Amino acid sequence: MKFSLAVVASLFAAAQAASIPPVNETLTNTDPCPRPHTEVPFFRAFNPSRVDHFYTTSLQELATATHLGGYSREGTEGFIFPSQEASTVPLYRLFNPARSDHFYTTNEAEAIRATGLGWNRQGIAGYVLNQPICGSAPLFRLYNAGNVDHFYTTSTAERDSFLRSGLYGDEGIAAFVLV
Repeated sequence: MKFSLAVVASLFAAAQAASIPPVNETLTNTDPCPRPHTEVPFFRAFNPSRVDHFYTTSLQELATATHLGGYSREGTEGFIFPSQEASTVPLYRLFNPARSDHFYTTNEAEAIRATGLGWNRQGIAGYVLNQPICGSAPLFRLYNAGNVDHFYTTSTAERDSFLRSGLYGDEGIAAFVLV
């Protein structure tokens, strides 16, 4: 009887120990995806007289641009994060007032170079993924050197149409956003 109680007690203790994760697992989040439902819309607007595409997460800023700045709302280009999350990097926003061009990049060195070429830093537009994970889509970056306009889209068909126009050149993938 003593033997069977000792066996049952040791099996019970082993089962309890197996159900408790090691301390380092409870403190480390290995999920590369940002917290669900923390993303916000990344709105797109266009000003035809300035030939400038503008992107923002702020409805108030979008309303000001459309009501006072001559921009037309063009929908949402995807979803980004308002604060740093797992696997996200800052998307820097710059503006060149002499050329009326908004420019967005995740590359700090590129942002620094752009400030030397006339772009002013306007802070961080939001946080984006720098790799294709968590159901994200590429945010393509195109550039019109003639009108000095950076254009960003998640649509492959729209990207291809802008490239076929001959006005825009392909600058690759700027980041990855949720769609």
